[in-house]
Amino acid sequence: MGIEIVQLTSEAERSAGREAYEARRRDGSILWKVDLDFGDMSSSAFREAAIWADAGVAAIGGGSVVLLLDLSSGEEKRRICVPSCFGSLSLQRVEGAEWLFVLGWTDVHAFTPDLKEQWVSRDLAVDGIVGGTVEGSVLHVHAEMDPPGGWFSVQLDVRTGRELAREPAFTEE
Repeated sequence: MGIEIVQLTSEAERSAGREAYEARRRDGSILWKVDLDFGDMSSSAFREAAIWADAGVAAIGGGSVVLLLDLSSGEEKRRICVPSCFGSLSLQRVEGAEWLFVLGWTDVHAFTPDLKEQWVSRDLAVDGIVGGTVEGSVLHVHAEMDPPGGWFSVQLDVRTGRELAREPAFTEE
């Protein structure tokens, strides 16, 4: 694709609740620059940006939102509210198309390349969800249930978000 998303904001500016990002071409030229507001939980430390080529957007997450910005203009195409607070992004192939999985502290949100929400699986964790890899028809995540360290491997149906299996991820020896 040849585009990268760069965060320009200092820690002081970030604590004020607004952050600047720009899209740069491979040659270093700036395609666009935007100032973003990450909502009520903007003080949360988690930030991530990804190029979602199949959808033609940059996904930038932080605080309580993920913003989907048009790759060519930086125009906001969709604002995804993440009430459980943003954690990370995962772009995965599902039946030939790249889907976006938004991993929050307690929930997982799934989006198709037309920017439509396919499903939300709520209350999978109490303090964080990581991973987000697809194998066949299963989305694999790790969910923290009993902080610190009470991690579980959780399998979700990639098309519906229905929980298929859950088991402890680490054994105490």
